[in-house]
Amino acid sequence: MAAYATQITDSVPSGVAAQAAAMLTRDEVMTAREVAELLRIPTSTVYELARKGVLPARQLGRTWRFLRPRLEELLTG
Repeated sequence: MAAYATQITDSVPSGVAAQAAAMLTRDEVMTAREVAELLRIPTSTVYELARKGVLPARQLGRTWRFLRPRLEELLTG
């Protein structure tokens, strides 16, 4: 895992990765299952919307992660 973190920080301008890590909490990073529960839609639909770019998400390996503030912004906007 440490090697993975090193790769991320190497590809981001100095200070940005540390600042982003400090700003995010575990409650703000959601899994597809959590997003499905929040939106009351099937998990498969969450994955499909993420792949199409409808939902703001990032794919990390085989998993998708969603930021709660971005989802809330999408829902209110």
